[in-house]
Amino acid sequence: MDKRIKLELPNQHYYIEVPCHGNQQLFSSVFAYDALLDTLKQQDGMDLLGYCLLPNSMHLLVLSKTEPALWLEPWLMQYNQWHQNSTGDSGYLFADDKKKQVLVQPRFLVKALKYIHRIPVEKKLCSKPDQFSYSSFHDYIGQQDTGVMTASLLATISHYSGQRIRRFKDYMQTSNEVDRTALPDGNDDIYSAYADRAFIAKAMSSYANGEQLNPEQQQLELWHQCLGALSETTQLDTATLLGIRRHHSLPDAHFLLAWLYIEEAKGPVYMAAKQLGLDEMTLKLNINSIQLHHPDAYLRYIASHLQTLLKVA
Repeated sequence: MDKRIKLELPNQHYYIEVPCHGNQQLFSSVFAYDALLDTLKQQDGMDLLGYCLLPNSMHLLVLSKTEPALWLEPWLMQYNQWHQNSTGDSGYLFADDKKKQVLVQPRFLVKALKYIHRIPVEKKLCSKPDQFSYSSFHDYIGQQDTGVMTASLLATISHYSGQRIRRFKDYMQTSNEVDRTALPDGNDDIYSAYADRAFIAKAMSSYANGEQLNPEQQQLELWHQCLGALSETTQLDTATLLGIRRHHSLPDAHFLLAWLYIEEAKGPVYMAAKQLGLDEMTLKLNINSIQLHHPDAYLRYIASHLQTLLKVA
């Protein structure tokens, strides 16, 4: 009997595997794949970061804004109802007793995504991830849009937008460094998690106290998204945007970055101060003067570009 405890925590990342029951097939036609992804887009309680859809199982990487059970079970029932209506079959598609839910520490998300994209290769359904049609691999290289939030993980792979897709492809094509059983079965005797021991202890502490976690890593990912947005709009490199060196046309680029992160992305002041190596008071004073030094139209353009990236992500 599996005695692992599911960590039902909001604002955490999860790898979720849902197999079908018996010899049933999850997808009765090519339209069924679209139907499943459409119902998944409707779930307000999560953001989809990656997926792989096999005939007899689905594999998801998500950021669950609520406890996963609050959206996962209703969503499975919703798709099951669609399947019954479209095929005339009765019964329940999914093997709930074999469903796996693994908490994934943010620093391991890229490895978890790679694991998911290489499942068809491991199962010998194809020789390379880009040959398998029903995965988020094609969202990440810009060939489709199925509702996957790609920006944060692409920014993790490379800070430079022009190199992200190439580096993503190179990374995904190499063999899996994650043990084949690490993600499905977890790496702890009690808790199903792909994480460091310290992270598990912190998660379980909040689990016991009923607290919600908002990991610093999520704020760091948001910082990188702002950095990427500003880099694309100004065409300046990372060193300039972080204030390591100054550019004659935009000497306050690092304060502009902090303004974008704090005022538009609603990130905490302490994170921006930490990333720029400044004290919070100095940062606040310079952010307040940003609107005096830059036209409103320019600031709206930068903020609009960030919001577009966050929506596409």
